[in-house]
Amino acid sequence: MVDSPLVSVVIPTRGRPQLLVRAITSALSQTYTNLEVVVIVDGPDDETDRAVKQIEDPRVRAVILPVNVGGGEARNAGVLESKGDWIAFLDDDDEWESSKLDKQILLAESLQDKNAFISCRLVEKLDNRSDIYPFRLPDPDESICSYVCCPRGFRVGGEILQTSTLLVRRDLMIAVPFVRGLKRGQDFIWQIEAGTRGNARFYVLPEVLSILNSGSRTDTKRVSSKPNWRALYACIQQKRELFEPRAYAYCIGTRVLTDAQRAGEGPLVVVRLLIDLIRTGSASPKIVSLFLSLWILPDGARNWIGRTVRAMKNGPNPEKGSDLS
Repeated sequence: MVDSPLVSVVIPTRGRPQLLVRAITSALSQTYTNLEVVVIVDGPDDETDRAVKQIEDPRVRAVILPVNVGGGEARNAGVLESKGDWIAFLDDDDEWESSKLDKQILLAESLQDKNAFISCRLVEKLDNRSDIYPFRLPDPDESICSYVCCPRGFRVGGEILQTSTLLVRRDLMIAVPFVRGLKRGQDFIWQIEAGTRGNARFYVLPEVLSILNSGSRTDTKRVSSKPNWRALYACIQQKRELFEPRAYAYCIGTRVLTDAQRAGEGPLVVVRLLIDLIRTGSASPKIVSLFLSLWILPDGARNWIGRTVRAMKNGPNPEKGSDLS
């Protein structure tokens, strides 16, 4: 590509050198070659530092942060260290198809207004399962808020634009950084802020170009491990004005509720969340019904129902996710 823009691949990491090397190799194997790989080591980590230094490619460099700051702030540090016009984020346990950046940059450079971010479909691999997200592409002129928060049917949430799928204009990342200290939901919160406060357009390529390796998502050394539902709830409340009312209600009634349940919270918290989505959201019968089903049905039952419905509609297909989970 003549005069191809430099892409900065930002990889936050901590204590997982073998996975990191796989991620770096994935970035260096791109058919798009005008890139740099900026590894942000989230706190002193000699083993990770040695692993990066063993990669003999001048496009790779590591920045070791003096203290642990968490995934969002580590990505922000990577943006500040980057030199490219475009930023591509890659988690240290994920991988890319070799043509990912080529296809995204081709679209990005064709845009008249480059204040934008571009995602793609991903395949989530866990044990013997492979699920593809997002389920659907955005409708013309659909808001990012509606797309990532409001589900079609009775699924738990909106569409997933996971961090490792994103290609973002650097200027946009400087104007709208990731929320500091938020370990879960930082990607969709950023997307909503970018689309509202940042006035950015968003695009989703239909191809599966990113690989989400979910087997390592519960690893305690993951930069964004150990979600805190209270922190997510507080962030959504603080940024309520950025949400469409219906989207706010869905976030409280699905994302926050499921995190609170996994944290072992009891009925008092559940009732508090229900009151909030009714009072400050757009609590349609569908949202309330979904909330109650999430409250009453355990994860296993929801997964079974969702996969049964999917099989009845489409036939068994391991590459499609559940309708209810």
